[in-house]
Amino acid sequence: MSETLICVADDVGLRVWLERVLDMEWELECVTSSDLSRVTRLTQATGARVVIIAVDENDATRSLKTFAAVQKACPRVRLVGLSQRISQDLLLDIMRTGARDCLITSQDSDSAVERIRKVWLSAEAESEPYTAYSTQRNITAVLGAAHTVDTRFFSQNFATEVCNQTDDANVLAIDTHATDNQTFYYDSLNRLTLKDLINRGDGFDRAFVETALEEYAPGLRLLSGQVTETELDGDAGADLFITITQLASLFDQVIIRIDQSATEEWLKAIGSDLGSIIIVTHQTVDQIQRTQALTKLIKTHVQGNCRVSVGIDGFEKRANLSIPDAEKTAGCDFRFALPLEWRYRLDSINAGVSMSALPYRTAYQKRLSQFVREHQRRKSAPKKKRLFGRVREEA
Repeated sequence: MSETLICVADDVGLRVWLERVLDMEWELECVTSSDLSRVTRLTQATGARVVIIAVDENDATRSLKTFAAVQKACPRVRLVGLSQRISQDLLLDIMRTGARDCLITSQDSDSAVERIRKVWLSAEAESEPYTAYSTQRNITAVLGAAHTVDTRFFSQNFATEVCNQTDDANVLAIDTHATDNQTFYYDSLNRLTLKDLINRGDGFDRAFVETALEEYAPGLRLLSGQVTETELDGDAGADLFITITQLASLFDQVIIRIDQSATEEWLKAIGSDLGSIIIVTHQTVDQIQRTQALTKLIKTHVQGNCRVSVGIDGFEKRANLSIPDAEKTAGCDFRFALPLEWRYRLDSINAGVSMSALPYRTAYQKRLSQFVREHQRRKSAPKKKRLFGRVREEA
């Protein structure tokens, strides 16, 4: 059994009080509320069954959102509140969001250990096998190996193809660096942005999102990010984590296109929530090397069971750098190789439609459809050894 407790608190005084009353009963791992993604990673790494979260009466809404986000990301973990003082109304509110108890520093010094032990034993007594994190992480991030990779184009076609292949699809595609009046290359009239959702103090529900975001296509809704890398540090990163977690609870799948300039900041903020990552690269040595570095960076910020798929967009069979050579340099297999087909790309971008909506069949769409089919199958089926390790170099 793990002997670790996790404490989410910004106030050093609360941390010192908790360390003192525990008196080495448990090992205590402390993290600030601005790094909620780390809570999930710590929970997975330590197997902790109890997370203690500080409650701030001066920012009750933020405290409640923190409880809700941790409970969603770690559904089998028991939550305990910690506060210098708390009103009866706020106490009831945190209990409704999942807290099993709340320790008051001014009066619970003698009983804290016993009360935490009761919460711990209740978690240990679960009949189902314990898991430290949610197994239904339905968020896919699309990353580019370099800023020259057009992840906007890939992401919009990937999201559309997911809907095309999914019955009763309920998919949200987020463009974190959208331009005015466009999400990816699609025309978008939605006035609501991800930044607006982050700034909403009262949260949001399915009815609000469905009203604010019209379906671009059956089962597909689009959301512009407009969140810069400078807005992902500290408390802003925690707010982003909470918002993305809430959105993931409202959609079957959430697909997020992350700009290369802010890759590490986004991974720090929401890495523990990601179920899969797709890295898109070009057939150049520097980008293949960058892909190798990116896969190493990913391992430091995501859960161990997050699936990472790598592929080439703009593949040219006659290039000197073959797929086997690129795979050897990158240290991983490539899951797809999409041809350039520049004319059809231009037609798709200028018309503001996906490749699948063009009046002619393209090799790009055919191979993307194959990858999406495999990607969706791997999401629902246990991982099996592949008969062929590499993408074939098709003519």
